[in-house]
Amino acid sequence: TYDIIKKKGKEIMKIYLAGAFFNFISRSEIELAASILRARGFDVFVPMEHTIDGGEEMSNVDWGAQVFYMDVEAINRCDAVVSIYEGMTSDSGTAWEIGYAFALKKPIVCVHIDKRPASLMVTSSARVNLVGIESLRDYDFNLWKPQLYEGEVQ
Repeated sequence: TYDIIKKKGKEIMKIYLAGAFFNFISRSEIELAASILRARGFDVFVPMEHTIDGGEEMSNVDWGAQVFYMDVEAINRCDAVVSIYEGMTSDSGTAWEIGYAFALKKPIVCVHIDKRPASLMVTSSARVNLVGIESLRDYDFNLWKPQLYEGEVQ
C-alpha cells in the first residue's frame, strides 16, 4: 500500500529521486529532474538535499550508516522511484537504490541521460525507461504506461 499524502484534498505522489551527485554535471541533472517533478506537484525526496544531524562529528563509517538508513527509509515511504541513470558508468549506489525499490515492488522510472549502453538489470527493473531529463515533463505518472529502453543493453 502506498502512503500518499494529500494536499488540498488531492493525492500527491511521493517520489524518491535516485542518482549520482558527485560532480557538478550530475548534481545539475538531479536538480533539474527535482525541479521538473516538483513543478508537476510531486513530493520529491532528493538524498543530496538532506543532512545527518551531527554528521561532521561522526566517523565516516557512522555517518555512512546514517545516510544509508535515511535513504532506505525514504525508499520505503515513497510511491515510486525515479532514477537519473548514466549508463554502464552509473553510480553503484543508484543501481542499489533501483534494485531495492524493485524488490519492494515500487514502480521505477529510469531516466537515461542519453542513449548510451545500459545495464540489462537496470533497464529490466524499470517499468518505464525514458531518455533525457526533459522527458519527465510529459510522462503520465497516472497511467504508468510501460516503456522499454530503446538503446543498447548489456
